Parts: sequence; structure tokens; C-alpha cells
Amino acid sequence: MRRPYRTIGDVLRSPWAGLIPKEETPPQQNDRVLHSTKLEDRIYADLRNGDPAMDALEQAAGEKLRSFPALARDTYQSFYSLLPHRIEDGKLSAAARKFNGPILENMLQSEDYPTLKSICEGRELPAYEAAAEFAARMGGELDQLLAGLGGEKGAVNTLERLEAAQEKAQEELAALLERMRKSGGQNDVLEQAIIAAANTAESKQRQVEAVNGMIDVSAARNKDVVSTLVASATAQAAEKAEEVRSIIAAWGNEPGDLKRTEANTKILDLVRQSDVLKNVAKYLGRFREIFAQGKRNGYAYGRGETYSLELGSNLSRAITSELSMLASPATLPLFLQKYQRKQIKQYQRREPIYKGAGDIICCLDESDSTEGDLAAWGKAVALTLLEIAEDGGRKFALIHFSDASSLKADLFLPGGLGQGKYSPESKMEAAQTFLGGGTNFDTPMWQAVSLIERQGFEHADIVFITDGECCISEKFLEKLRTAQAEHRFTITGILLDQGEPGMKFSLQEFCQNIYRTSDLLGDDIVRKLVAARV
Repeated sequence: MRRPYRTIGDVLRSPWAGLIPKEETPPQQNDRVLHSTKLEDRIYADLRNGDPAMDALEQAAGEKLRSFPALARDTYQSFYSLLPHRIEDGKLSAAARKFNGPILENMLQSEDYPTLKSICEGRELPAYEAAAEFAARMGGELDQLLAGLGGEKGAVNTLERLEAAQEKAQEELAALLERMRKSGGQNDVLEQAIIAAANTAESKQRQVEAVNGMIDVSAARNKDVVSTLVASATAQAAEKAEEVRSIIAAWGNEPGDLKRTEANTKILDLVRQSDVLKNVAKYLGRFREIFAQGKRNGYAYGRGETYSLELGSNLSRAITSELSMLASPATLPLFLQKYQRKQIKQYQRREPIYKGAGDIICCLDESDSTEGDLAAWGKAVALTLLEIAEDGGRKFALIHFSDASSLKADLFLPGGLGQGKYSPESKMEAAQTFLGGGTNFDTPMWQAVSLIERQGFEHADIVFITDGECCISEKFLEKLRTAQAEHRFTITGILLDQGEPGMKFSLQEFCQNIYRTSDLLGDDIVRKLVAARV
């Protein structure tokens, strides 16, 4: 290779002459692309601890790319942090600049990233699960990604070694130049050392530039391939995050708690082993939120009593915002005027309502015709009713039924361990039941009547969920009407007839209220069920 510098004059006329020794040891180049706080690092360390799958992944991928563990950490940071902040390029290692950085940039530009971010931001469990999924996908495509971003599998690592050698050569040259400046006289040996060091530094710089150029060309040529791989991994990560959120929202005792607790981890493990529970979770989390919203929006002052708003002059029932006008001389005249005209907003008391305020019995059709999505939706409705009963300290029964010989009753009675709170495991066990077979209405209804008569289900509220494919006899109807008159229970029917509007059905013969999925969306039916029972 041609030596560009043959004399000390060549060196002193070159850009190298301006080199000066660095007073401090240069900071170690960072594999991390994104800043993080100590608290965020501690949270991630706790999440990462005891994850053998990530241990194996990072070890295998790290043999090909040293910065891969940092990529996994930055992925979590990108998902979790409210304001992800990028570290300056000058502080990044070659692997972080040429591999980790472009991967993260492609992820940020992916179509699924905004959805992913909305699920994971500030929520450690879905953020970690999504990051682990993304890292696993990247690890599986690592050879192709390295080839796409680096020209060849080892190019990024080569660049890293060359940059380290370049840095060392420049430091040696700077030290020699400083010695010459301080000596003040001619020193042939020192000058020859400077010439050699300058040529070495120049050579290392050209090598770095060549490898950098090769990597950049390869990255530009394979931009679409890399983008597609990252987009696919981001989509998979979004699915994982949504799965975590829906499972915890459906089955967790605290649906909004998305921390990696022992309870949440156990729930994830149990649900992921069951397709039935995963299908129910698609609906149940949303239905629980409808119930929570119903509680927030309503006024309830004792069992069986409901309040709404009206205009009047009863100060004992005036709402707080109206009474607050008495505190200010400026608003006092307005209050007196409204009082005189009987236009004060006040709570309206209604007579006690017993329908929907008592214990709840849900009869769930599990005949062959309901298998699949209908069964999952029905179970989600039943479990929402269970939560309503649980919240109000009421008894609850889930009666699974199909043909005349197939029936199973799950009882949930308050007052036990946990002060009436039922474990996710007990709810999951009930949800996984599916009988199959034909359809018979007599058996579940007589089971419901038996619970009212023998188990003390007071002011019973029966919800009957079916696809309506059953005929009932007049004899059965007479007995049922007699029992209903005696025990004063109500029956609400939910007909799963979506796609079959206008179908004939037998619920109308014994139900006081009927909701049809051909007329109402599933969420709207749940809202009506909640509104009548909260």
C-alpha cells in the first residue's frame, strides 16, 4: 500500500497535524441506542431476571452480534417509555449505529408501532412480553438482517474492530505530535515515528471508510427486505401485547394492573394453555370494562334503589354543584332564584326495584350448535354477570346445559375465603366447561327453580342464553309460570340469532325480556344487562 506521508513536512501539512492528546479517557462506546432512567433499568432487570428463554436467545444471538442484548433492552425501552430519547451517534458503538439503530428506526416506522405503543406505554408486563417477542423474531432472522444491513454476516463486527484500531492509532499519533511540540528541537527518531504513526492512522481511517461504505451500500440495497422483516416482527409483538392486555383484562383480579406479578404470570401461563380461555378473553376484558363504566356512571344508594336527576326545591336531595352556589355572594342570588322557581338539580328517588337486584342465575346453552365463537361470547357474558354478583355480594350460579341428560351447575356463593372474591382459577374452570349434544330447556330451568327454592337465591334474576333451537311443551310452561308467580323471579333471554334475523324461537313464551344478537350488537346487549343490574 502506498505511503501517503514520506516526510515530517507531509505530516505537518496534513489534517493530522491538528491532533492533540485527549485529556480524558474517551467514554466507552455504548451499545444502547436509547436513554433510560435508573428506575426503568431496575424495572427491566426485575422483568428480565429468571427468563431462561431470553437467556438462551441473547447468548445465541450475541455470538453473532455482540450488541444484540442491548437491542432487546432498547426494544423494551421504546415500547415502555413515555418519551424515548436517542443517544448521540458519536457515543454509539459501530454495532449500535449500523445494526441496532436502523432496526429501531424501521420498527418506529412500522404500521403496527402506534398500536403497540398505545398498549405498552407505561405498562411493564405487555411491554416486556412484546419486546421478548420482537427480540425472538429478530434473533430468528439475524443472519438475513446482518447480511442486509452489513453486506455480510461479520461486517459489523469487523467495523467495530477497525474503529477501535483507528482510535488507538490516532491516540498514538497525537501523543507523538505533542512530544515534538514540547521538545522544540529536531529529533530524527521522533520524526520517523510520527511519519509511521501518521501512515498507520491514515490506513486505519481508509479501512474504516471502506467498510462503512460497504455497509451503507448494502443497507440501501436491502432496505425493503429489512423493513419487511422488522415490520413482521413488530406486528407479532403487537399481537403479543394485545394478548397480554386482553388476558389480564379478562382474568385478572385487577384488570388494570399490568405489572409482572406472580398472579399475573400465573394467569398468562394458564390461559395460554387453553384455546377456550383465550377465545373468551377476546370478549370478557371488554365486557368487564363496560361493567366498570356502568358503575362509574350510575348512582346507587342501597340494594334495589336507583337515583336519577330532576328539577325541584328539596335541599336534602340537591346535588353538590348546586349547593356550592351558597358559598359565594356572587352566586347566592342565582341559587335563590332557582330555588324559588323549583329549578334546583336534585337526585330523584325511585321506588325500590327488585328486578335485577337479587341473586343471579345464568343458564348457558352449550349444545353443539353453539360451539366456537357463540360459546366464547356466551361464557364472557356469564362471567360478566358473575362479576356483577360478586361486586354486589350476591349469589351466582352458572348452569351449563345441552340435552336432557347433560347439565352442570357452578355455584359462586359470597362469604367464603377472600370475602366473596372468587379466584381466577375457579372462573377459568367454569369457563372451560362445554357439554355438547342437543338442546333441552326443561332441565336447566328446573335446576334454576331448584336453586331458588333450596339454595336461597332471593329475588332471582335468571339470564337464559341460547341459540333458540328447542321446542318446549305446554306442560313445562305451566309449571314454570306457577313457579315464577310463587317465587317472583324474572327471566331475561338472550337469543344468539345473528345471521338468522326473524327466526322462530321459544324464548318469547317464558322470558320477560329478550335481546337478540340479530337486533343488537353484543356490546350493546352487555350494556343493557349491566344497566339493569348495577
